[in-house]
Amino acid sequence: MKRIYSIILCTVFLLPVYAAKPVPVHATYNYLSNDRNESQAQAEQHAIERAKQRALENAFGVDVTSVVVSLDTETQQGDGVSAGSDFFSLGGTSVRGEWLTTKDERILSSTHNGEYWEVKVYVSGLAREKSGSPIDLKYAVISQPTERETRPRFFDGEDMLLRFESPVDGALCVYLVDEERNAFCLLPYATDGKGYVAVKANKDSLFFSSRTNPDADELVLTTEKDIEHNMLYIIFSPNTFTKARDKEGGQNWRDQDLPRSLSYEEFLRWLVKNQTADEKMVVRTELIEIRK
Repeated sequence: MKRIYSIILCTVFLLPVYAAKPVPVHATYNYLSNDRNESQAQAEQHAIERAKQRALENAFGVDVTSVVVSLDTETQQGDGVSAGSDFFSLGGTSVRGEWLTTKDERILSSTHNGEYWEVKVYVSGLAREKSGSPIDLKYAVISQPTERETRPRFFDGEDMLLRFESPVDGALCVYLVDEERNAFCLLPYATDGKGYVAVKANKDSLFFSSRTNPDADELVLTTEKDIEHNMLYIIFSPNTFTKARDKEGGQNWRDQDLPRSLSYEEFLRWLVKNQTADEKMVVRTELIEIRK
């Protein structure tokens, strides 16, 4: 049997608006968890992320890409040949916008139906249209150097490490925002005067570990609460940028030195300013859950 394949790549651009500068966006979203082990805070964070995605889709549309495969066949049947053809397609979508800053973020309802969390949220903020594909970052927030996947939760007294890899050279900063709306600068380290961490392309880097860098600031996650949630911001760009202007850290309830910090509002103003000026900047967030 002889098979002949032909592949057609079709990209359809659905773009309601073109935005060269930040524009206001908003959306309401109903989220239903599909994980029985998902906590309320995790479900609410996922709902917020989906709402932002929906707001971006509504404002900028999506790229719809489909790959159509034509399969022509010739089959020997006795003294004759039977010819036929078949088609199948693979498709995907990607949002044409990127979120810059949040103006309003509200949990409208959050209930448990006996198995899963049902969450309704509203978000509004500023966003802009993407000018190209985002840089594909690979990272994992972990506790042990041997781990490869981001942890769903940490426990009081555990270390926190970051495994990071980028396909291009660039600059990296990492911040952690706690429940008291303090933004702590974790990277660059306190002794690093450059204001950013230089990252080499295709290098698997491990941060906050003295095993890989004797000058590293080692991080221990602590909490006085039964459950605490922090937000980690991983900020990368192929263009050089510097961290926000912050102040020396104090000490926490265990008399441990804290990283340099600034208020969450000041941090967001710095982040929006840099994202607006640098279309290549990539910001990723991870919810960090700490339990007693």
